[in-house]
Amino acid sequence: MFRALSKIFEGIVQEQEQAMEPSLALAVLLVEVASADTDFDPAEQVTIGKILAATFNLSQVESQELLTQATGEQQDSISIQTYTSVLIKHLDRPHRIEFIQAMWQVAYADGELDGHEEFIIRKIADLIYLSHSDYIKAKLEVQAAN
Repeated sequence: MFRALSKIFEGIVQEQEQAMEPSLALAVLLVEVASADTDFDPAEQVTIGKILAATFNLSQVESQELLTQATGEQQDSISIQTYTSVLIKHLDRPHRIEFIQAMWQVAYADGELDGHEEFIIRKIADLIYLSHSDYIKAKLEVQAAN
């Protein structure tokens, strides 16, 4: 009985992953970082919008629409693995490192790094198969640029 139920849920998750665009998965995870400290600061929203526009060659309106969609998706989600698995399929290692750098940019956008933001970035780095040294290097590069 549990095997049958497990297969049903596995099929639902696979359908969601296949239907999800990498841009939405990336946006949801950026929103996850910004929301980790329970204060989705306007500076973080602006930073995410700029990252989305630059990464996916979107207009300001399109990046705002994607951010709005991602915010709703993030609020309704129960697992970040749904989104990290999409990124694993679509991003090679150098691009996953760039993504972690983008997450650090969001975390630092409001002028302070919250421990919850740091925890989420570390968790996502693990889930997309990046090493601890990749995680630290990305953090240091963003700190140096600020």
